[in-house]
Amino acid sequence: MSALAALFAAHEVAVPGAPVSAADVALFATVIGSIVLFGGAAALALSWAFRDGQFDNFQQGSQSIFGPDEPVGEATDTFPGTRDGR
Repeated sequence: MSALAALFAAHEVAVPGAPVSAADVALFATVIGSIVLFGGAAALALSWAFRDGQFDNFQQGSQSIFGPDEPVGEATDTFPGTRDGR
């Protein structure tokens, strides 16, 4: 047994040229399939967002959560036990 083969055997790493089991192929296919699936979903979501104009006006989007009862730049929430909102 060569030193390289002994190193692979000690760390339970497949020896180059060794047969690949069905479990290895299934794991590899699952990982690659998941990457393709989630990557494709992310690409579709980004393309929808660009087509729909979601990235056109960041300023308007960032201020859409504020209203008359909670104006921009004014702290209205406080931690229990404090008076100044800090």
